[in-house]
Amino acid sequence: MPEVTVASLESRLQKQVESARAAFEQGRHDRAIETAAAVLAEQPACLPVRKLLRAAQLKRVADRSGLFGRLVTSVSSSPFVLAGTLVLQEQPAKAVANADKALLRDPNNSAALLLLGRAAAALGWTETAVFAFESARENEPDRPELLLSLGQALLTAGRATEAVKVAEETLRLQPNNADALGLLRAASVAVTLAQGKWEQDGDYRGKLAKGSTPV
Repeated sequence: MPEVTVASLESRLQKQVESARAAFEQGRHDRAIETAAAVLAEQPACLPVRKLLRAAQLKRVADRSGLFGRLVTSVSSSPFVLAGTLVLQEQPAKAVANADKALLRDPNNSAALLLLGRAAAALGWTETAVFAFESARENEPDRPELLLSLGQALLTAGRATEAVKVAEETLRLQPNNADALGLLRAASVAVTLAQGKWEQDGDYRGKLAKGSTPV
C-alpha cells in the first residue's frame, strides 16, 4: 500500500478530514484527535492526516502539565510499543497500528515514534518514515541512532542534501561512527549525481532553446 493523499480518499473520509481540520482550527483538540485518528485507522498511509493528528495531540499536551501525567501516559503506551516491535519484521502494517495506539496515549513517546518510522520504511512509506523520525528527533536531538534512522529515511525519500546534513550532525556527536560515515558517503554521491543530472538537463534545454537537435 503506497502513501495516499487526502484527495484520493473516499468522500466519506474526506469529509471527516475536513471536520477534523475545522475542529483543530476552532481549538477543539479532543474532537480533532478523535476524528483524525478514526480516519488514520482506516488509511494509515495518509500522511496529511497523520500530521494533523499529531498537531492536535501536541496542542492538547501543551494544555496539560505535570510529571506524573507524562509518566502515566508513557507507561500505558509501553505494551503497544512492545507488541509492535515483536511483529515489525513480518507484519509492519500491524506494527504501525500498534505505534499509533501508543502515540494516542503519548505523542512524544520516542520508542513509539521510532517504531512508526521503521514500520513505515518497511512498507515503503518514505515520507511517513521521515516524519516519524523527525518527530522523535524533536525530543532527542542528540541521539545518534535516531539521527542515522532519519538520515537513511531522507536518503531513501530522495532528499539527499538533507541526509548529508544529518550525517554530518551525527559525526559531530560521534566522529568515528562508521554508519554515519557510510551515510555521508552515500548521500554525498546522491547529491553529486543529482547535480550532474540537473546540469545535463540544463544543457539539453539550452540546446532546445537554440534550436539544435540533441544527439
